[in-house]
Amino acid sequence: MNDFKKQIKKRPKNLNLLSVKFPMSAVMSVGHRAAGVLLFISIPYFIYVFQLSLSDETGFLQAKTELNSPLVKLFLLIFIWALAHHFLAGIRFLLLDLDIGIEKKWAQKTAVLVIASGFIIFLICSVVLFY
Repeated sequence: MNDFKKQIKKRPKNLNLLSVKFPMSAVMSVGHRAAGVLLFISIPYFIYVFQLSLSDETGFLQAKTELNSPLVKLFLLIFIWALAHHFLAGIRFLLLDLDIGIEKKWAQKTAVLVIASGFIIFLICSVVLFY
């Protein structure tokens, strides 16, 4: 037991998380959580815009004008990425719960697929929103 304690004390400690190379499944998992937080935080804004658009004709025009501003379009793009990533990662996690793609090789490939698909959806929506 004493040798075990000495081994633990001799291990190097790396406190710089930016220098650690995380597997793609870990990066995708962190993205899934961040996307979920972003989706949750954006709920009040979308409720406000929805309520504004349903109030009357001037409210609808005001909501339409607000949604056409460049800053809100950027927010919408980030929201669209979060929605796509969270949805795709959720499907991946459901498949993992069913023991589909649980092998390390397939888990890494599906993580890359989720990240790439979310980015592709982001690019397509950015072209649609800004052009």
